[in-house]
Amino acid sequence: MVKFSNFQMLNSDATNTTHDLFDSSVRQRSSFTAFATTWMAFNGWMEAVTDEATDAAMLSALGESRRIMKAYDELLESSSQFRHQVMTFAEMWPVANVRDLRRKLGRDAFVRLSSGELLQECLAKEVKFQPVGWSDGDTPTWPQLLRTIYAIRCNMFHGSKSPYQTRDRDLVRHAERVLRTFIEETRCFDWHD
Repeated sequence: MVKFSNFQMLNSDATNTTHDLFDSSVRQRSSFTAFATTWMAFNGWMEAVTDEATDAAMLSALGESRRIMKAYDELLESSSQFRHQVMTFAEMWPVANVRDLRRKLGRDAFVRLSSGELLQECLAKEVKFQPVGWSDGDTPTWPQLLRTIYAIRCNMFHGSKSPYQTRDRDLVRHAERVLRTFIEETRCFDWHD
């Protein structure tokens, strides 16, 4: 069960670190570093409010939170800027699970195959994608958005996103922008129960 007040009850060093990471992310020259610091801030907050030990459990708890889903839906309705950011980001979906892709297609798949061939091979070998249950043109739900941002985080942190690849750079940039706007506009780091 999500308890937003948990974050406020942490010692000030922990909450200050989260806020400092988030605040510093806008000053980063690289979209990859900006995303990494935004994610670290969000992840620290997410761990506190869910009180879960694993990323999977944190994502499930936060993805099922009625309050955060309502805030997301309201922001989509009230902010044309946020809605545009989300829909532009979703135009680049789905996002492959690169660990699964490497296991099923080989570590050289990105070099060996064109983007069209890669997609066809991923579909043929049933490579995992995020978001699950989403179709092109759909407005993403909060759980779909959250899990897709997490998939990009995993792919980036595990060495499968490159600032030299246009699609990778765009995915990371849009993921950071959407997550940052959500945090800023909902002020979720300041929520209490």
